Amino acid sequence: MNLQTAELNIRVKGSTSATPDLDWSQVRETVKMLNLAVAQVGGSLMHGNDSVNELTDSFTSMADAVNEIRSMIKDVNISQERQVLGHIDEKCGTLSDKVSGAIIAFQFYDRLSQNLTHVNECLSSLSELVADQTKLYNPSEWMRLQDDIRGRYTMSEEREMFDMVLEGADLDKILEKFKSNHNEDIGEIELF
Repeated sequence: MNLQTAELNIRVKGSTSATPDLDWSQVRETVKMLNLAVAQVGGSLMHGNDSVNELTDSFTSMADAVNEIRSMIKDVNISQERQVLGHIDEKCGTLSDKVSGAIIAFQFYDRLSQNLTHVNECLSSLSELVADQTKLYNPSEWMRLQDDIRGRYTMSEEREMFDMVLEGADLDKILEKFKSNHNEDIGEIELF
C-alpha cells in the first residue's frame, strides 16, 4: 500500500465534511453521527449499571449498619460500654464510607443523564438536518451540525469520543477506551 492509498483509506474512514471532495457522502456522515449515538448510549449504559449496583449495595449496607447500631444500643450495659462504643464507632465509619460510595454513584447517574440528554439532542439535530432537503446534501451543514453537537458537550470524555468517531475509530475500541476511563474514575468525586 502506497502513501496515497493509505491517505485515501484514512479519509474514507473519517469525516470529510471540512474538506469535501467528489467522494463525500451524507450517508457516511449520517452513519458517523449514528455511531456516535451508539457509542454514547453503550458507554452510558455501562456507567448506569455500575452506579445502580453501587447504590443498591450502599443502601443495603447502610440499612444493615443502622439496624446493628440500634440493636447494640438496646442491649448495652455499663460493663460493656467501651466495647459497644467501639462497635458503634466502627459501624459509623462503615456507614460514612457507604454514604460516600452512594454520592459517587449518584454522580455517575448524573453523568448518565447528561450523556443521554446529549444523545437525544444529537439525534434530534440529525433528524432535522436529514429532513431538510436544502441542508441534506450540503457538507457545510454537516460540519455545522458536528460543530454544534461537539459544542454542547460539557465533559472532556464526550468530546474525545466525538473526535474519535469522526476520525473513523472502531466502535469497539471507543467503547473499550470509555470503559477503561470509567474504571479509572470509580472512587473519584468529580464536580461538573
